[in-house]
Parts: sequence; C-alpha cells; structure tokens
Amino acid sequence: MAPSIYSSALTSNSQTYFRLCGIPNYYYEAIQVTVKETGNYTFMSNSTMDTYGYIYTNNFDPFNQKENLLSRDDESGCNGQFKIVARLQVKTTYVLVVTTYHPSVTGTFSVFVSNPNNVNLNQNSEYLYYIVNNQYRSTRYSNCLLTQFSLSIHKKV
Repeated sequence: MAPSIYSSALTSNSQTYFRLCGIPNYYYEAIQVTVKETGNYTFMSNSTMDTYGYIYTNNFDPFNQKENLLSRDDESGCNGQFKIVARLQVKTTYVLVVTTYHPSVTGTFSVFVSNPNNVNLNQNSEYLYYIVNNQYRSTRYSNCLLTQFSLSIHKKV
C-alpha cells in the first residue's frame, strides 16, 4: 500500500517561532492530522533541508512547545530527515509541525505517512506567525529567557 504524501515548502513568508531558547527564525508549517482508524502511523520527511518533526495532540502552541507534545524526531530517517512513529486515536485531532534543525532555512519538503487510507493531512492556517518590529525586549518563555525583538501577533490568512 502506497503512503500518503503531503508536499509543501518553508519560505521566508512561512510562520516562524523560537524552536530553541534564544534562537529565533525557525520557519515551520503546522499540518492538521486526523485518522479514521486507531493505530500506529509512521511520518517520514523527505527534503534537501535537515528537517525536524513534532506531533501534538489537539493543538500546537508556538509559545509553549512542550504542551500537548506527543512525539518528536530529528534524524531517525535517512540524511537528516525525521521519522516519527506514533499511536493515533480516532476522534482526536493531531498537529504535525515540520520545521528545520537550523534557523532561517527554507526549501521544499514532503511528508510520507503510512496507512494512507486512514489518514488526512491538511495545512492548518489557524496558527499564529510573528512579524518583528524594531523594538528590543526580553521575554520569559518555557523556562528560558529569550532576548528578542518586540513581536506583533497576526493571524495567518
């Protein structure tokens, strides 16, 4: 059975967040995942970028990346690609976040998912992205001190 494939790109217009304490500008894409059958699903990336993947239960909060985190991976796949195996339940929404190992990296990617007849992948445009103003400030977030520019929050259209 062929896997489901989701293809997209991280660009300079993609949503950004602080993946690591104090390091801004990680582009990411949030993908809504729903399954028709409870079971184990494998998510594998394919890209020239060194990708990093996260799966969240219910929702993803870019300000609290540990909240609702089900699984994450950096390089279990080949050539700097993530490979996540997770047990997913019906009637539960999941969010797959695709980002990169290094900040400010752009490029195309694909995600292959096992059990293709039972999974739906849709880009989730409800998450927030941040536009940087030229004002400097410090913000405490997720048990680390982030030195960052003042951020304006906008809903991505």
